[in-house]
Amino acid sequence: MIISKTPLRISLFGGGTDFPEYFKKKKSIIIGTTINKYIHITFNKTTRFDENNIKIFYKNNEFVNNVKKLNHNVVKKLLIKEKITNDLDLHIVADLPSYSGLGTSSAFTVGLMNLLKFFRKINLKKNQLAKECINFERNILRESVGYQDQIHATYGGFNRIEIDKKNIKVTPIKFNKQKLEKNLYLVFTGITRKADSIEKKKIRKIKSNFNHLNRINEISEIAYELIKKNKIDEVGALLGKTWELKKKLLGDLSNSTIDKLYEKGIKAGASGGKLLGAGAGGFILFYVKNKYKKIFLNKMKKNIVVDFKFCNEGSKIIEI
Repeated sequence: MIISKTPLRISLFGGGTDFPEYFKKKKSIIIGTTINKYIHITFNKTTRFDENNIKIFYKNNEFVNNVKKLNHNVVKKLLIKEKITNDLDLHIVADLPSYSGLGTSSAFTVGLMNLLKFFRKINLKKNQLAKECINFERNILRESVGYQDQIHATYGGFNRIEIDKKNIKVTPIKFNKQKLEKNLYLVFTGITRKADSIEKKKIRKIKSNFNHLNRINEISEIAYELIKKNKIDEVGALLGKTWELKKKLLGDLSNSTIDKLYEKGIKAGASGGKLLGAGAGGFILFYVKNKYKKIFLNKMKKNIVVDFKFCNEGSKIIEI
């Protein structure tokens, strides 16, 4: 039995600039981290005596006798790509819901790719795994995804990610992570959504939004310098500025539910925050200074606030 354990991520700064339509013209700077919420995938090669020799267990269990009959498109196409097409059990378990802005889709791709490569005794370096997953999602699945989620899931840790038309550079950031970690709160909007259609709209508008994206990129650089110097309390206001710019990229990135929750968080003491992921749902990340934490948590009692910690490991394999 083989298990892959792949972390979800929080993108603090630079989201939206990790598409080729942007970074082929100007280098993208992403600041983000993986967290201790994971997607676990268990793979077991079996000997079947019944007709349905492919069994996939997730929210919709599937038992089929031909890999092409699978409804789970990512599993189907990755199994075909890696030439593993019979006698297998696959169990998929996620700590947090899909389509919630935490990079779950790409984390799943990275986890399954990592697992299947390990089974085939193919040893990929981190940059190779990330690039192969990016290529798979963009060119085989034909999904409108950026580059950062696959990189976060592969490398793990709190990083500065630089992407241009030639290179991807991942640099761990050394600073007082504990203070930042303790001052960040994930609050669920109650809405899940598929990112692909939203990202397609944003990609079509990258040219007209280039100035907004440049400003988002500039804030990433400012945040990087402040974080390195452990000026952590200034992060909240920068998150808020990023969110204001992000909303200008597309009219339907927010809605009344999100706006009300965001305003509630600010009134409860948060110095800033942003909606994570593509937009229109998922989690809001708030920064709350220590003196306002009790007030903030009291005001958020009726909302789902997810406790989390940063993690330093990317996707890894556990062999049993």
